[in-house]
Amino acid sequence: MKSIISGVKISSICAVVPARVLKFEDELKEFPFPESSSRRLGKVMGFREHRIADPKTTLIDLAAYGINCLFKEGVIKKEDIDCLVFSSQVREHLVPGNSKVLHGFLNLSRNTHCIDLYENCTGFISGLYTACSIMRASNLNCVLLVVSNSGCCYANKKDRNTYPLAGDAAGIAVISRADEKETIDFAFFNDSDLRDNLITPAGGMRMPATEETAKMHIDDMGNYRSLNQLHMDGTGVFHYVMENVPFLIKEICELADVKKEDIKYHLTHQPNRFMLEKLADLINVPREIMFNNIVENFGNSSSSTIPVNIAYNLSDKLIDNSYKVCLSAFGAGMSVAGAIMNLGKMDYCKLIEHPCNGSNEY
Repeated sequence: MKSIISGVKISSICAVVPARVLKFEDELKEFPFPESSSRRLGKVMGFREHRIADPKTTLIDLAAYGINCLFKEGVIKKEDIDCLVFSSQVREHLVPGNSKVLHGFLNLSRNTHCIDLYENCTGFISGLYTACSIMRASNLNCVLLVVSNSGCCYANKKDRNTYPLAGDAAGIAVISRADEKETIDFAFFNDSDLRDNLITPAGGMRMPATEETAKMHIDDMGNYRSLNQLHMDGTGVFHYVMENVPFLIKEICELADVKKEDIKYHLTHQPNRFMLEKLADLINVPREIMFNNIVENFGNSSSSTIPVNIAYNLSDKLIDNSYKVCLSAFGAGMSVAGAIMNLGKMDYCKLIEHPCNGSNEY
């Protein structure tokens, strides 16, 4: 699916990461592999440290903390928020949805419309498309897009395939009206026959969680996993990304009538450094314009990696300048998503730390 939406823009971004830092070096003893083997893997993949919130700090706490920062800094006011779009694969409660919980935490107007998207690593781009579509089809002036991920403190520490790259974070984007000449071009593709490449088998309706599904087993690689935990075929995911993201970028450049060399930055979802280095080489763009430093500093926070990427690498530049950028993401499904836009001249763009004390007040 491809679409062009005009007259909208991202006017502010706030990314929130936990202050709690866990180091790969300290976790080596947990993995059922020789430490020398884990160190070699960590060097290639970019495993150095990651941010993981404590159990009492939830994805709503991270998100509310960032939005309260925007309130305090005078970037937006509560009464400005016409609509709240919350995109995440993690839930505060089974019922109600995250957007309703966050709405209550922030004490927003009862006229603020709340929408929940159950999304994973492509969630920021899917949420951006939803937010922009709502604004374009209405008379609204301010839509708040929220992506958030937490709960990595409960992740399986004996699975070297997933735990070293896990991270918690939230991202908040303020979507505003823009000149009609401004467009955001979107593209989405899904290959759901490959969904077993990245899946948590148990815990849903098809396979409810039981004592049996909670039992640990050793996989072919030597990692310990239960059916209640994330299963990732790293090789399958790698090949899917290498085959499909270059095609996505080619398609979206054609849709936007943009040449590859006109793109100043590729702001990509960040699974690990190795994959992004290979992807940059494959699409023949300099590695320095496809940042790959998020996992080594913060971890892979699913849908939040793109706003963390933007705020960490470009915060100062995006206040006074505007650049042609390409967003791209890939994840469970299997799915890929992309967007091309002019990004910059923002009111606010910062990365802030949450104190990890369960607070949602900045």
